[in-house]
Amino acid sequence: MADYIQNNYYELQFAIIFGGMFVFFILEGFIPRRNPSQNQTGRWFNNIGLAFFNHFIVLFYSIGLGFVIQKLHSDTTLVRHFQISDINIFIFLVFLMEFITYWLHRAFHKFPLLWKIHAVHHSDIEIDVTTGHRHHPLEPMINGLIATPLIIFLGAPVIVIAMVNILHAAIAHFSHSNIVLPKRLDSYLRKFIATPDFHRMHHSSQRKYTDSNFCVMFPIFDYVFGTATRLPYNELPEMEIGLEYFREPKNNRLDQLLLMPLLSEKSIN
Repeated sequence: MADYIQNNYYELQFAIIFGGMFVFFILEGFIPRRNPSQNQTGRWFNNIGLAFFNHFIVLFYSIGLGFVIQKLHSDTTLVRHFQISDINIFIFLVFLMEFITYWLHRAFHKFPLLWKIHAVHHSDIEIDVTTGHRHHPLEPMINGLIATPLIIFLGAPVIVIAMVNILHAAIAHFSHSNIVLPKRLDSYLRKFIATPDFHRMHHSSQRKYTDSNFCVMFPIFDYVFGTATRLPYNELPEMEIGLEYFREPKNNRLDQLLLMPLLSEKSIN
């Protein structure tokens, strides 16, 4: 099984990203949390187009990363030195990457230059499974540049890195999806995993909520560092999503999404 995943990782990654998107897309049609007031076809087309664009950028980056890790994977890495099992390194890497991405995510909100890049993700005026892949290409590249040295130093096997990435993709689908969970179930699950309602707060147009609920997989660090927020269950379907600007239909065009970090909210509207 491990050999199959390692030998077919890129095909599996593609299947999980776009197959998973399709599955949640169907679920959103049957059990939606919000009912959009206008046709979403153009928005979906552009979000999915950006997902394809980013997938192949990350694909080539991942191939290079895998090559570097294999070349540098020696007895000097932490994993080899302490002889940590794959299961333990998987658990450790999941929480290490969540810790890193939590602080990187906060940095993207705090520093204006990084926010211009990250605003592409938040400019979506609805939130569904396609929103999870609405990122400017510079964002995953910056994240990779920060995380890669740590992964190399840790020396995690390629199969473990692949499994962590697969888990992250699957939970990102869930947390961004427009599906409804019963109130009691959501209240229980959000203690351990970022539910759609938990992450939906992060996509509010009100900045005090936008700057909260940063975790995409597990909300532990939002609770630890005091950045977790919530609204009453019944208010969430009516909460305005997106930003105060970039709200015109043309702002969803793929070309505008790619140019957005270079333009001010005044010049694009």
